[in-house]
Amino acid sequence: MELLAQTLVNGLVLGAGYAVIAVGLTLIFGIVGIANFAHGAFFAMGGYACYLLTSQGLNYFVAVPLSVLIVVVIGAVTEWIVIRRSLYGDSHHGSLIVTFALGQAAVAGLILIFGPDPLPVTSPLGQTTMRFLGIFVASQRAFIFVCSVLVLGALGLWLRLSIKGQQVVAVAQNARGALYSGIDVPWIRALAFVLGVAAAGLAGALLAPISTIYPTMGYSALIVGFTVVILGGMGSIPGAMLGALLIGVANALFETFVSVSWTPALGWGLVIATLLFRPQGLLGQVQQHRH
Repeated sequence: MELLAQTLVNGLVLGAGYAVIAVGLTLIFGIVGIANFAHGAFFAMGGYACYLLTSQGLNYFVAVPLSVLIVVVIGAVTEWIVIRRSLYGDSHHGSLIVTFALGQAAVAGLILIFGPDPLPVTSPLGQTTMRFLGIFVASQRAFIFVCSVLVLGALGLWLRLSIKGQQVVAVAQNARGALYSGIDVPWIRALAFVLGVAAAGLAGALLAPISTIYPTMGYSALIVGFTVVILGGMGSIPGAMLGALLIGVANALFETFVSVSWTPALGWGLVIATLLFRPQGLLGQVQQHRH
């Protein structure tokens, strides 16, 4: 029983980290209509920004928000120079090619600047653990869980209660109708893109201390993100949160009681089953023409 409880807690903590990655991905898809294959590159940038700041002696807890700010600036410039000019109103095929190329260019840039070798990111919580009701949790993972819950909760409240949040929801539901209502749709799309890459950068900075950083670290994050988003429903923020928790708990249970080697196949098995029996995902809606 104690092992099961420990496994469930590990799964929830893992799922919280997945949720931040997936919410950024689904926010961009739901609002901007882009399948962002560069999302993993922004995740890696968050890790490298945190490495740069902490290696200069800055405290990790200060470095995390500054890392997100750096990724936000890069994301805003990318949206202004590339995304806005080439992808708004284009097909998913165009977004796939352009964002994939952006991701590859970013990885090449990271290799050129930092080299291909893994680098460590230090955190004051790195080697400590917490014990609650007989369950052990690494302090860094607990910090990731708390940050994820706070950020996702704040995002949900902002979308529900603020005027800008309601405008984001309106654009997601019907971009043309939102435009006719006087909403500045291009600005809302830019805001959604920047928020999405900010979530990726935050996830990279949070997860960097529990694994070394390297230029291609975003590939696995991108795969996990798409797995979660497809399971939860493309464009659905609650679906992304639910999918992340399900994938996190399922992976933890599978690793503990079945096989570590087969765990990656579990996520893809869930994705295939979802596409066969509920193509729109657990909480997604059937896609309609957006423009």
